[in-house]
Amino acid sequence: MDILFISKYFVVIASMIMMLAALRASAYKSTTMGLLSSSVVVVAFALSLLVVGDMYDISFFKDISLALVLFGFIGTVAFAVTQGGDD
Repeated sequence: MDILFISKYFVVIASMIMMLAALRASAYKSTTMGLLSSSVVVVAFALSLLVVGDMYDISFFKDISLALVLFGFIGTVAFAVTQGGDD
């Protein structure tokens, strides 16, 4: 096995651990932690999708991960604006 192939598996496993840690952080009662953890989960899933799509030759994986990151960011900003108050 090539070292690059092993490192791709390592990145996927590390991003899964990062997603689990972000889901654990979202269990806190503040809205800020929920927003932060949802953004982390979206970015980690998009990264995993990029790596797995490259490994197994899945079509349209770049488009889907770009849309996930873009819409995840827009959704987070929109939710933060609606919960922000009258400032």
